[in-house]
Amino acid sequence: MRTVKSSGIDYFHFTEQEQHGVGFGERLSNSLQDVFDKGYESVICLGNDTPLLTLSLIQDAAAALETGKAVKGKSLDGGLYLIGLHKKVFDKVSFRALPWQSSGLAVAFHEYIASQNQKLLVLESLADIDTEQDLEDFLAGKDARDSIIRMLLIALSRKRNNYKHLKESLSYVLFSKPLNKGSPQAA
Repeated sequence: MRTVKSSGIDYFHFTEQEQHGVGFGERLSNSLQDVFDKGYESVICLGNDTPLLTLSLIQDAAAALETGKAVKGKSLDGGLYLIGLHKKVFDKVSFRALPWQSSGLAVAFHEYIASQNQKLLVLESLADIDTEQDLEDFLAGKDARDSIIRMLLIALSRKRNNYKHLKESLSYVLFSKPLNKGSPQAA
């Protein structure tokens, strides 16, 4: 949220309480429609599970939308961490029917945009955190060095001297509920 707020772009945060519909695709489609119904001509939709998302990526997406392009930020697992879309190419039924929560989402979204004769900017691929193993891999990787998640865990572990307990607590919070998760489900 801090990264989004720092962009200076209008934003809406749809928690599970504000979302309506059955299934992730329907809830996301309805949320996008709600934003378009407020008069916006384009939208950038961000996942909540990509710790390396930067202000620069959001700004690149906004700039691409201003030039008429759609945008996708692909997750390493085949999902999407960012979608930039114009109202004129948003077909709620087709969008809802995309293979949400699957490793084929990025490819299907690309095809959806192509079917709308829309140019597409493809951002760099980033890791997202869908499972405890993803969290372990992220924390062990070089990219986690400056991550807020890692910094918080280290700071808290020094305070309580119990890194394992804190990591387990974070895993419980991240993975005990869906928490708006739309990334591929484990097979």
